[in-house]
Amino acid sequence: MLVVTFDVDRKILIIGDLHLGVTGRFGLTNPAPEQEADEILNDVAGVVTKMKIDEILVLGDLKHGLYEPTVYESKALRRLTDGLVRYANVWIAKGNHDFGIEPYLNSRVMMVGGSGLEINNTLLFHGHSLPRNRESFDGYSCIVSGHIHPQQLIRGEWNPVWLILKNKSNKNPKKVVVLPHYSKYISGVGYRPGPPITIAPYLKRLRLDEYRYEFMDLELNVIKLGDANGVVVLKNE
Repeated sequence: MLVVTFDVDRKILIIGDLHLGVTGRFGLTNPAPEQEADEILNDVAGVVTKMKIDEILVLGDLKHGLYEPTVYESKALRRLTDGLVRYANVWIAKGNHDFGIEPYLNSRVMMVGGSGLEINNTLLFHGHSLPRNRESFDGYSCIVSGHIHPQQLIRGEWNPVWLILKNKSNKNPKKVVVLPHYSKYISGVGYRPGPPITIAPYLKRLRLDEYRYEFMDLELNVIKLGDANGVVVLKNE
């Protein structure tokens, strides 16, 4: 999860790629929808309380299925969003897995489309589509997305990591931050969506030869780095 302070009175907690129900899609019976929702809620609530968060932004893919929510997914969506709105204002930027979720969300949740939000020269979106009326991203100092599910082999197992792109000449966008998926079950069932350059069209609009990348583990230790062209065009190892 990422905490960003945009103004004195606007501190936002950002998470993404919850993929509620992913285990059921792989034929597993655990966890129950209430358990999966409560695991996320308890984790988020602790951070919101400790850091005095004003808003929660979910960068898409709340559920795993691509079509209408299953019974499992609808129960988990309702339970999670009913819980989140008790702690902060909640925004959801829709992802490519979020078809049909609206009837199952708490009515206080605020929805935005795939174009995401623009706050103080920062673009925050899921990452599967391009923002409206944007031929380039030069107007943004930072881009924050999900969708890509960056993962790295650590001690023989795939683990979620942060993917950070930094412009070598400090041009806009100066930094691109790709969040690790929030679901703790994704890596366990072996779900990886594909090479970043083929699933995230915004990467094709960046001059990737001007960027370097860093993989950071969940404790924010740099575990791998290099030129961005290599990491975003190669197929998953």
